[in-house]
Amino acid sequence: MTNSSRKILLGLLAASLPALALAQSQPAKPAPPPRPRPIVITTPTPNQQWQRQVDRQQMQDRQNQNALREQLRQGSLDRQRANTTDPALRNQLDAADRSQQQLYRARQDAAARQYQTSPQPDQTRTVPARAGTAGR
Repeated sequence: MTNSSRKILLGLLAASLPALALAQSQPAKPAPPPRPRPIVITTPTPNQQWQRQVDRQQMQDRQNQNALREQLRQGSLDRQRANTTDPALRNQLDAADRSQQQLYRARQDAAARQYQTSPQPDQTRTVPARAGTAGR
């Protein structure tokens, strides 16, 4: 190889190095961030709000009715106990009282549970995740 051909080859190599560096593949661009998910807000319709209020009032009425029944029963039991001298009859009255108290508690719990588990139909609507992004 002659000196001039060596210079030409080195010149070509020096000239092609920047082109080879640019020809390499560019690193992959990161994926754009995912679009924000819309926020779902559930708002009951006026009819649903009214029905919920009616259900709440009915539950309170049932609880008040059960409480009144319990007060009347307790007053009657107290009168019977005061007029009873037989210990065996007193024991029967006490057992009946415990049973009735359990029934009263069960009624109150059932009324509250029925109110809490009553189905709530949802009215949903979708709003943009950020203000001002709709329609862009």
